[in-house]
Amino acid sequence: MERFSSSDFFLSTFWTGWRRWVAWSICIGAILLLGAVRTATDAELAFASLVLLPVLAIAWIDGKRNGLLLAFFAAAMWAISDIASERQFSAIWVPWLNALTRLMTYSLVVLLAAQVRLQLEREHELATRDALTGLQNRWAFLDAGASEVERSRRYAHPIAVVFLDLDDFKQLNDTKGHDAGDAALRVTAEAMLGVLRSSDRVARLGGDEFAVLLPEIEYDAAVEAGRKISTAVNITLQEFPPVTASVGVAWFGTSDRTFPAMVKAADELMYEVKQNGKGDIRTHRYVAMSQPNSER
Repeated sequence: MERFSSSDFFLSTFWTGWRRWVAWSICIGAILLLGAVRTATDAELAFASLVLLPVLAIAWIDGKRNGLLLAFFAAAMWAISDIASERQFSAIWVPWLNALTRLMTYSLVVLLAAQVRLQLEREHELATRDALTGLQNRWAFLDAGASEVERSRRYAHPIAVVFLDLDDFKQLNDTKGHDAGDAALRVTAEAMLGVLRSSDRVARLGGDEFAVLLPEIEYDAAVEAGRKISTAVNITLQEFPPVTASVGVAWFGTSDRTFPAMVKAADELMYEVKQNGKGDIRTHRYVAMSQPNSER
């Protein structure tokens, strides 16, 4: 079963595909049911306030525009129910004025809900993204990795982690300033994104350390991905001498350890590169914890 956190549930990214259509069906059905009850009871039972709930739900799930659309539908439904119930009004325009009042009320709720959701998404983005590069931060990367490890175990898919560290980055900061260092970090992120699949997860773990999660990937493909990252980043960093990139690629045929342990394994491979000249790549194949096979 796919794992979702409470924050996922309250964000629009959760309400996609079939979940979105189920939510729409339930909300429209609820509005029609309340209108039918009003008509069947000759307007004795009115639940105009309850209609705020499905309108609020759609505004939250599907945004301001669709929320306003449902608000208009709900207000029109109440006007039709008023007329169909054959209730006596002092003037013919009263049901339509009531509908306009309800539309204004529903629309206000939609606007407030959309604004609150937007603020929540902004806060979630700030909590899960690195402000400088726009990549995932350490927390979001480890969380995504834990979910991917669970999926890898369930479906017996291989997984790989790439760890990248910038060599002599402190020297760049000391000689050319932190603006140059920030620029080097940004172009590193851009170079990594430019050679990876859309399904891969890229993160800045902190400082000059980056990591990539490669789900459902065979060993040769993981090595090729690591080499592409190394080549792209090192070419880009030629504009920021003496900085280069050391890369470690840890591939796991079975997810027989935790995701932090996988990241640590890739980190150790990267550290071996630093000890042997920097600016290179080292790979390691883990068939099982007791049967490692190291390659370069």
